[in-house]
Amino acid sequence: MNAKEYDEKVMNGYFKKIYPVIASQIVEKTQIVQGTAIDLGGGPGMLGISLAQQTDLQVIVYDLMEECVQLVPKNSRENGVPNRVTAIQGRAENMLFEDASVELVVSRGSIFFWEDQEKGLREVYRILKPGGWAYIGGGFGTAELLHEVQKKRKEEHDGDWEKKRDERMKKNPPGHFESLLKNLSIEGTVERGEAGTWIIFQKPTV
Repeated sequence: MNAKEYDEKVMNGYFKKIYPVIASQIVEKTQIVQGTAIDLGGGPGMLGISLAQQTDLQVIVYDLMEECVQLVPKNSRENGVPNRVTAIQGRAENMLFEDASVELVVSRGSIFFWEDQEKGLREVYRILKPGGWAYIGGGFGTAELLHEVQKKRKEEHDGDWEKKRDERMKKNPPGHFESLLKNLSIEGTVERGEAGTWIIFQKPTV
């Protein structure tokens, strides 16, 4: 599936309902509504766009694929936030942002594909301002939305998606992410539920 198909069938199709819900959960947890947010590995940018719709944040979608980055302006324009969502191409393990420069880093689904998860999390911590938050992992907002996605995938005879998702979860259990945080001396939590797994931490203010 190319970037355009992914944008149309997945982010603006199967997954369209999940992004506003996840964005709301992020805002409720972090209380970050102003400043700069990075949607890391955000693809065509729908999570970042949902954050921009619910807050006053300036959002930068940061993704490895040039084809996805090129789709962000279209999506931000169609969703009413063209002046507050931009996009940059780059890797999670080597982000093009200064130390302590952003208030929030969010990422849904990309950490499972990072070449070096520990290095990527170190980069996230580096660019966060003191008091800034990270909300990174993968999920569907609620169990009901997950079941809805699963049903749609099954109707499209896309059983391979469920198999690959199960494989990613088995390779990345909560204990694995907890070990990464420990290795990096980052105080945070790993929340696991039926709807997904999230690494959540706040950079200390002192």
